[in-house]
Amino acid sequence: MSARLGLRSVCRGNAAITLTLIVLYVAAQIALAVWAGRGAKSDADYLVAGRSLGPFAVGMSLFATWFASESLIATSGEVARDGIAGARAEPFAYAIGILAIALFFAYRLRSGGFITLADFLRSKFGPATESLAAVVIALSATTWSAAQLFAFATIISSASGLDFLPALIGATLLVMTYTMFGGLAGDVVTDIVQGAIIIVAILILFALMADASGGLPAMWAAAPPTIWSFTAPGESWSDRIELWLIPIAGTMVSQEALSRTLAARSPEVARRGALWGAAIYLSVGLIPVSFGLFGPQLAPILGVQFGADEAYLPSLAQALFPPWLLIVFTGALVSAILSSVDSALLAVSAVVTESGYRRLRSDASPLALLHAARGATVAAAAVAAFLAMQGESLRNLVLDAGAIAAVLAVPIIAGLAGSTARRAALAAIVVQMAVLGVLDWGLGVPGAFLWMVASGTATFAAVAAFERRDAPRTSRL
Repeated sequence: MSARLGLRSVCRGNAAITLTLIVLYVAAQIALAVWAGRGAKSDADYLVAGRSLGPFAVGMSLFATWFASESLIATSGEVARDGIAGARAEPFAYAIGILAIALFFAYRLRSGGFITLADFLRSKFGPATESLAAVVIALSATTWSAAQLFAFATIISSASGLDFLPALIGATLLVMTYTMFGGLAGDVVTDIVQGAIIIVAILILFALMADASGGLPAMWAAAPPTIWSFTAPGESWSDRIELWLIPIAGTMVSQEALSRTLAARSPEVARRGALWGAAIYLSVGLIPVSFGLFGPQLAPILGVQFGADEAYLPSLAQALFPPWLLIVFTGALVSAILSSVDSALLAVSAVVTESGYRRLRSDASPLALLHAARGATVAAAAVAAFLAMQGESLRNLVLDAGAIAAVLAVPIIAGLAGSTARRAALAAIVVQMAVLGVLDWGLGVPGAFLWMVASGTATFAAVAAFERRDAPRTSRL
C-alpha cells in the first residue's frame, strides 16, 4: 500500500498531462522495440538477440535491467529510515552479484553457447534437472515481473484516476506488446534509452537537492553521524547475512541478468560487458542512496513533511521539482519499470520455449520456436499480473524473486566446478525449494534463506558422495 501512496504523489496535480505523456512515451518505446526486433527469425534471435551485443550494450542493458522501480523508491526510503544500512541490498549487494557474474559466470556460460541457465544445467546434470530449473527460473522471473507491473499500474492509476485493476490490465497489455514484438534485441536498445533517461532525471534531482541544501559541503555537513552505520537496530545476525546474501546469490544466477551476457558476441565481450554493468550499477545506484542520506534534512528548510518508506522519494521529488520536471521524473520511473519487466518476461519465455516446447517438439522449426517464445511471453505477463493483484510491497516481491532464483546457485556453482552428479543436483533443488517454502513462506522462520542454502549444500555433497561410491559398482555391472 505504501508504494501506491508514494507513487500517487508523483503524478497528482498533472494527471491528464502525465497520463498522455506516459502513453506517448510507452508507444514510442514499443515502436523502438518493434523496429529493433524486426529481424527476428528464430528463438535465438528473439531470446539472445542473435548473440550480437558489444560490451557497452551488455553493460548498459545489465544496469537498466537491474535498476528497477524499487532501486529508486524503496532504496531511498529505506536509507532515509535506516541510514546507510538501508543501502546494503541495493546498490551494494546487487552490484556484488553483477560483479560475480563478470568474474565467474559470464565467460564460461557464453563459451558454452547456452540460451538459458536451464540449458547449462541440462548439459551437466541431465534433462530432469533442466526441467526443474526451468520451473524455478519461471517462478522467480514471474515474481520479479509482478513487482514491476505493480509499480507501473500504480503510476497509471495515479495519473488517470482509474482503479488499480483496470490500470493493471492496461499496464500488462502495454508491457506484453512491448516485449512480445521486440524480444531481447528490442529490449537492449530500449534499455540504453531508458537507462540514459533514468540517469539524467536522478542527476537533476540530486543537483536540486544539493542546491536547496546550500551546496555539497553544506549538504554533507548537515547529515547526522548516525546515518553512517551499516547495521540497523534490532537486527539479528541472520537478518544481516540474509540482507547481503539473497541479492548477491539471486543476481548471480538470474536468467534476466545472465541473458545479457549470453547474448554477447564473444565470451570476452560477455565478461567485459558485465564488468561495465557492475560499475554503472554501483555508480548510479549511489544517487538514490544520497537522496535518503541528505534529503530528510531539507524538510524544515522547504517547510514540508516527507512521506515514509516508499512514499519518501516521490514526496522529495514533488517538493524539489517544478511540475514539468516532475513529469520527467515520472518518465524515469516508467523507464526503470519497462527496462526490468520486459527482461523478466523474456526469461520466462526462454525457459518455457527452450526447456519445454523444444523438448516436446524436437522437430520444431526456428519459426515455430519463435512463435512459441512469443506465446510464452503473453502467458507470463498474465500470470505476473495476477501476482501483482495481491498487492505485496515492491521490496518483498523483489526479495522473494531473488530467494527463488538462488535455489539454483548450488547446482550451478557445482556444475561450473566440474561436477556431473545428476541426482545430487536434482535433490539439492528439491530440498531447497521445500525448505524455503516451509520455513519462509509457511512458518516465517528468521534465517530461512540461510537454512535453505545450508540444506542445499549439504544435500548436494551427501548425494554426490553416494553417486561417486556407487559409480564403480554401476560400471562393473
